[in-house]
Amino acid sequence: MSRRVFGLSIKSFRLFRRTPIHSPALQHYSGGAFRTSSRSFCDCQEPRRMDLPEGILMGFGNPLLDITCTVEDNVILEKYGLEANAAIIADEKHDALFDELMNMENVIYSAGGACQNSMRIFQWIVQTPFRAVFIGSVGKDKLGDRIEKRARSDGLLTLYQLKEELPTGSCAVIINGPNRSLVANLGAASLFSDDWIDEDDNICALDRAEYFYFTGFFLAVCPPAVERVARMCCETNRIMILNFSAVFVLQMQKEALGNILQYVDIIICNKEEAIAFSDTNDWKTKNIFEIGSRLQQMPKENVRPRLVMITDAVCPVLVFQDNDRVLEYPVPPVKQGEIFDTNGCGDAFVGGFLAMYVQRMPLDYCIRTGIFASQQVLHVVGVQIDKLPKFSEKCI
Repeated sequence: MSRRVFGLSIKSFRLFRRTPIHSPALQHYSGGAFRTSSRSFCDCQEPRRMDLPEGILMGFGNPLLDITCTVEDNVILEKYGLEANAAIIADEKHDALFDELMNMENVIYSAGGACQNSMRIFQWIVQTPFRAVFIGSVGKDKLGDRIEKRARSDGLLTLYQLKEELPTGSCAVIINGPNRSLVANLGAASLFSDDWIDEDDNICALDRAEYFYFTGFFLAVCPPAVERVARMCCETNRIMILNFSAVFVLQMQKEALGNILQYVDIIICNKEEAIAFSDTNDWKTKNIFEIGSRLQQMPKENVRPRLVMITDAVCPVLVFQDNDRVLEYPVPPVKQGEIFDTNGCGDAFVGGFLAMYVQRMPLDYCIRTGIFASQQVLHVVGVQIDKLPKFSEKCI
């Protein structure tokens, strides 16, 4: 199987040779059943950041070209049966949508896909190239080349699986005020196969990674790959992070989710996705605190306590830990006139969180960096790293 490799000098490591990971983010408890965190970085001594090895974080997702347009009304949404805030997979009725968007005057193209966006934000924060590796499938075409070059210019290593059967995928991003509607035409990304895991060079990359991040979008494409890596994480004491990603994933991938949740150390979702998980599993509750607690307490294969994070556009980020401990992190308000694009906001939160988490920083740092990153991308259209300011912890 052919693939693209940029920027990583792969060395031979013994597979599955692991030492325990002691992460403050999973061990950080503050006492009491519930606490609102209002401390800023200025209130405490800044923890020392660690030097990260190449490829410490590996992300699995669907590489796509984002085609972003801003509209002033709901005409195009109604024309194609789209909701104001939803993410769906394109079908035949959406073919004309992509052509229509590309003919608009204000169209913006950027390397995208939720996981790839998160990995690029991660690199923006850690600033040292190739600490993160992104896995997905693209076509053997110029679009795949363009996405790869964009990712590399942002310091992200890609180990794409190449497919000849379909072109590189794309995602229509329609912005209307604070709302964004996503329609993904997965193309080659839908063809990812788990034989990628068995290639010698990829085994080396898998061996050196300590943290593995999966989107629900990728789970919908290749459940066998997710389950194999999830088992590996559990057996070798490495960290697995899962983002639910979208309501449709929870509705359509119930069995696949059930097969991997026992291996998941960190669950990330927004409020709508958490409620959708509750509905799908017939929990008969929409209480977000009850849902978060039950997610945290679901059976787990290893002894490491699970962390559950539930985000919301305006309400605080909720973090559920073992023994019914809940932390609440308020989200600073953003002036409406300063919001240009909400697409990628959740992706940026993940990238910011992971950038501190893999450095074993305190949980406060991880969450607050995620919130900061998510608010930075609100000011630009598309996740365009070159238009973001140079990251500094003094900004948080």
